[in-house]
Amino acid sequence: MAKKNETAFDRLLKKLTKATPIEEESSVKLDHDFDGIQELNNPLPPWWTAGFIITIILSVFYIFYYMVQGKDSQYVEYQREIARAKTQVDAYKKEHHIVDANTVTVLTDKKSLEEGKEIYLKNCAACHVADGGGLVGPNLTDDYWIYGCDIKSVFNVITNGTSKGMPPWKALGADKIQKVASYVLSLHGTKPAKPKAPQGKPCKRG
Repeated sequence: MAKKNETAFDRLLKKLTKATPIEEESSVKLDHDFDGIQELNNPLPPWWTAGFIITIILSVFYIFYYMVQGKDSQYVEYQREIARAKTQVDAYKKEHHIVDANTVTVLTDKKSLEEGKEIYLKNCAACHVADGGGLVGPNLTDDYWIYGCDIKSVFNVITNGTSKGMPPWKALGADKIQKVASYVLSLHGTKPAKPKAPQGKPCKRG
């Protein structure tokens, strides 16, 4: 029987928890205690029991769907979506001629190399000398390179700089860095006036 002062919320809470009223706790009290602390054998809340049963039922469908039928897991689906997104991004970059460390290629046309030379003389010649022979920075005309002599390595060094004093030139933008990197590679085999001694390791060009 409901109490006179019992609200609708109180009645709902009773149904959801099935908690034993304080005045009736003696009926669910266990016959052991520890240091005066006694334990009650309250039943599990109905909502918890229902959730547990639903979880068991769903697990049966899960096992059948993924393990019996061999459907892709969420992780596999995630990896597939990542790969598809990467393909779309690469295609977009290629279509719109967006350059980065993965898509950069050597430019060989006269206009690009002239623009690269102009950028080089303005920003790089102070350390590498106008003819690429090297001063503070290494010689750019020989076969010895510290960080690699392929276009991607040169592009990365110009973009991010190095720990040995080369500042990052990311602010130039990827298009200009591609042009100056291509110009730097075009200096290979030229004869600077005062070439600096080789630094790094022999680098075989592809």
